[in-house]
Parts: sequence; C-alpha cells; structure tokens
Amino acid sequence: MILNKATLSDQIYEILRADILSRKIKPGEKLTLKNLKEQFEVSSTPIREALTRLTDDGLVRYYSNIGVNVIELSLNDLEELYQFMGDLDRLAILYSAGHPDQAAICRELQEAVSFTSAASPIGEKDTQTWIYYSDRFHLIFYDYCCNSRLKTAAEKLRSQLTIFSNIYETEPEAQSHIAEQHKQIFEAYRDGQFALAGDRMKEHLNDSMRYAIAHV
Repeated sequence: MILNKATLSDQIYEILRADILSRKIKPGEKLTLKNLKEQFEVSSTPIREALTRLTDDGLVRYYSNIGVNVIELSLNDLEELYQFMGDLDRLAILYSAGHPDQAAICRELQEAVSFTSAASPIGEKDTQTWIYYSDRFHLIFYDYCCNSRLKTAAEKLRSQLTIFSNIYETEPEAQSHIAEQHKQIFEAYRDGQFALAGDRMKEHLNDSMRYAIAHV
C-alpha cells in the first residue's frame, strides 16, 4: 500500500481507526509492528505514532510483552459505557440549552432528524450516510455545549461505542426505532423542554445498549 509520505502516521491512524470501528479488524485482534510494516510498507516510526493515537482513543490497548490488541468489551463494560454515555449526552443537552444561538442548534438537529427519518437506506453507501447523520445528531449537542472538557471526555467513549453501534445501525428495525427516538428528543429540545430532551436521550442510550448487547 503506497501512502503520502508527508502524513504517514495520520493516514495509517485513519485507516486503522476506520477498520476497527467497522470491525474489519475484530475486537481482541493483535496488531503487530511486523505485519503493519509489511502492510503499509513504511518504517516503525509512523506506525508507532498511529498506535499511540489509537491507544489514546481507547480503541487499542498495549500489553507489556504481548503487544497491541484491539479492545474487547464485556457485557459489564458495555452496560457501563452506554449508561455513562447516556449521562454525558444528557449533560451536553442541558449545557447546550444555555447557548445563545438556539436557532442554529435546531436547524442542525432538524437536518439530522430529517435524514434518519427518511425511508430505510438501500445499499451500503446510503447506510453509511444514515449512520453519519445518526452520530451527528448526538455530536451537535457537544458542538454547542460550550464545555471543552465535556466534549473531550465523550470523544474517547464514543469511539468505543461506535464499534458496536455500527453493527445494529445497519438493521432497518433498529434504524426506524433510533430515528423515532431522535425525533422525540429533537421535538422536546425545540420546544424548550430541555430536561425532557435529556431524559429521552438517556432512555435512547439505554435502548441502544440493549441492541449492542444482543450482538455480542
């Protein structure tokens, strides 16, 4: 594989991250320096840099004398992850309620809801776009929450969550349920019922947790 030498570590990081999130690289799979050097046809340095970033993202773990493995999450891990993300998303909603440009927030939320509420996607390309807008719905609240620490805390956990949400969000039944819940969250937020929107977001993450556990 030939890469742009100017940004080797960035490109390797993006490729590996995408493969982990899509489960092309399976949870628990070992990433060896030797194999990655052969795959990307580069030296050790950019690979080590990419693996360090993936470790920071919480997507891989370094084990002394063993190497780097993609994370594996137990049922207890999944429960903790989705429950805590529900709390963080709810907090992001409440913080966003204080932003001066509520019209902009609602416009972006409406765009995401309009796409995910459309007819079920057909084909892989449309499904990936649907997943993008589904994720985007959550991220909008972090963009407007005016709290960098809250946003940073959520980023790593969302990466871990995406490994599982990318599985069930390809299923029409799950897509329909998620779209309806996003619509209800948006309507409560738009109407100024911020606490209700937060409670609905928490419920939404609990339902998503059940989808994730069903696919473990």
